[in-house]
Amino acid sequence: MKQLVYIGLGSNLGNRFTHLEDAISDISYGLQSEILAVSSIYETSPVGVENQPDFLNCVCLIKTNLEPRQVLNKLLAIEKKHGRNASSVNLPRPLDLDILLYGELSLKETGLIVPHPRITERAFVLIPLAEISPDLKHNLWESSVAEILASSSFFDKVEKVGSIRCN
Repeated sequence: MKQLVYIGLGSNLGNRFTHLEDAISDISYGLQSEILAVSSIYETSPVGVENQPDFLNCVCLIKTNLEPRQVLNKLLAIEKKHGRNASSVNLPRPLDLDILLYGELSLKETGLIVPHPRITERAFVLIPLAEISPDLKHNLWESSVAEILASSSFFDKVEKVGSIRCN
């Protein structure tokens, strides 16, 4: 059965825009999925780490038949293709891909937690997510994405800088 999956994309190394654009294409092809929506691109300050270049971030919504672990493995392969190595946690990276939501699923496995554990704490995720699905509400949340965003106060830089066209 096809599932709706929200994926967070980020890049703060190399040609950031090209990495995001190519990643959207790789996601469509590699995950055998239909891209339903892609948010605008936002330039954002790194969270929790200093002395790094700013990120470009966006969120995409796909429909796929793949199971969560398969989605994760495909996303890790796409990151690697774009030059990310496994030890680049909290370091500048050409591409960072995260499963934000996988339908209504709640899952905690080694290396895979869905919904993403910090989704409601990060402006660089909530703002693009609210752009494409403001009324989205996971069964673990009391409020919609737009309501969570409206009730939050963030001080991070999150500036809309462009968009990606998807076919």
